[in-house]
Amino acid sequence: MVSLTGKLGGAIAIGTALSLCTLTPAQAASFRLSWTGQILGYSAEGQFSYDDAQTYEDGIVRGDDLEAFDIAFYDPQGNLIQEFEDNHLTYSGFNFNFDTQTGEILQDGSFDEPNGIDLGEYTVLFDEAGEPVGATGLNFWSAAPVVDGEPIPHVHLTDFGDEFPDLSVGFGTHLDVAFFTRTRAQLLDDPGAGEQLGQRMIATQVPEPGALVGMGAIALLARRLQRSKGQAKSV
Repeated sequence: MVSLTGKLGGAIAIGTALSLCTLTPAQAASFRLSWTGQILGYSAEGQFSYDDAQTYEDGIVRGDDLEAFDIAFYDPQGNLIQEFEDNHLTYSGFNFNFDTQTGEILQDGSFDEPNGIDLGEYTVLFDEAGEPVGATGLNFWSAAPVVDGEPIPHVHLTDFGDEFPDLSVGFGTHLDVAFFTRTRAQLLDDPGAGEQLGQRMIATQVPEPGALVGMGAIALLARRLQRSKGQAKSV
């Protein structure tokens, strides 16, 4: 189990119209983001970009290297829960690491490690004595506890402050999770639940990096927004 205190140690709308009107410099590389939860099918979609003309240590683009990063989260029916524009600038705990050589988002480590991920919001709450008493925020984050000498990497989508009480909880205290080395049947202790492993958050390059920022992702988000019209870190 990874406790809330482990994290303690360590609202923004996506401007669709603005994004559609903002040109990316010719040297910018743009990618779409996507993820689907393993238990209930919550999802995430978004986009990020960075200067492809720069050289990055070990070929890894990190949070400080990003030019843009927008992410939105949806319930299993495709309704928007919350979206974050320029999340790399608005969230102090933001952690995102992209391997330009493999095209993979690093997420096998803990949320605060160089190979981990931490997106959305996470705000610690304190009592009058200054002691941590909980947290708020819709948060996508990774963990990799070691059990019997074997790390178990996975990601979570968590509503820490119960700000969306009508949403179904899929696993433990989390809206959804994705265990990269555990099947759905193993997680639910149900042989009939399915043998699929959890999905990593993936990046897909926008076909024309010199065109509009994340055009495909933003258009997709816009369609889902039209349909929706409504609307502590532990394993």
